[in-house]
Amino acid sequence: MRDAGCRLVATEVSSHALAMGRVWATRFEVAGFTNLSQDHLDFHGDMESYLAAKETLFTDYEVGTAVINVDDPAGAGIASRTDLPTITVGSRGDVRAEGVEQSTRGASFRLVTPWGDAELTAPVWGRFNLDNLLLATGCSVAAGIPFDTVVGALAVLPGVPGRFQKVSGDDPVTVIVDYAHTPDGMAKVIETARQMTTGRIIAVGGAGGDRDREKRPLMGRALAGADLAIVTSDNPRSEDPASIVAQVAAGVPEAAAHMEIVDREQAIRTAVAEARPGDVVLVLGRGHEPYQQFADHSVPFDDREVAVRILAELRGDSGYAPGTGRITR
Repeated sequence: MRDAGCRLVATEVSSHALAMGRVWATRFEVAGFTNLSQDHLDFHGDMESYLAAKETLFTDYEVGTAVINVDDPAGAGIASRTDLPTITVGSRGDVRAEGVEQSTRGASFRLVTPWGDAELTAPVWGRFNLDNLLLATGCSVAAGIPFDTVVGALAVLPGVPGRFQKVSGDDPVTVIVDYAHTPDGMAKVIETARQMTTGRIIAVGGAGGDRDREKRPLMGRALAGADLAIVTSDNPRSEDPASIVAQVAAGVPEAAAHMEIVDREQAIRTAVAEARPGDVVLVLGRGHEPYQQFADHSVPFDDREVAVRILAELRGDSGYAPGTGRITR
């Protein structure tokens, strides 16, 4: 990067990297904190250790400016404890969004900052994505990018691949693919979809193998926030996909409408076929990932491509009957 003349690097620093000292001796001009929710407990053991690992970025490293989401309780705690120059973001932060209105185009709002205000519409849906946009704004200005330049970039911001990405066209059913792979993430995506439609929400999701097993039933409970939850395989890796599906489904309340379909493509197909005009189908967990991982191999599998293909098949000579929610042949 140095030889290529790179002058600015934006990187994700994982809690694993911090705990294992992978970025030790790195100086960060800016360090941002988004939120904390249950994940990676197979590595950290408990939420306290997970938070402690993340907080070392703001206590043990040379950092120019901290940019912290204080709407998140963990973020508010870090902001109160750090001695670093800090920019807060969130509903009561230094950088905040006021008068937020959601539509199919995204969020329209007034961006309020210490450097000026601006009226914006950006292709982001849900409070969690708006918080990420606010954090990116604070980090960009803290890194030395002029505020007007940042506002100009936000005005033409492309959607993030695999993050609340609509893959349906003018179909009577809306299909959205999202990377949400934690209980909190799934719940927030379902909540956001509720604001977009008066129809039903059908959610497809599961849990990855060889990862935190404790969160699996919690993910099932989160999926049950939809009107119909379809529990399916994610990236099973070395584990039995059917066993993972059963562990996730164990968290779905008995009264909640749900199905267990181990084959992920069949699960997506069933969700789209079950949907009626006005419904929203959420395909959760893998987002932008182009492969599905098994014990000793990976196979091409992109949720977006699979959903688009299924929509095309059902849209064509397939017997899809709008208004019935069923394949008729």
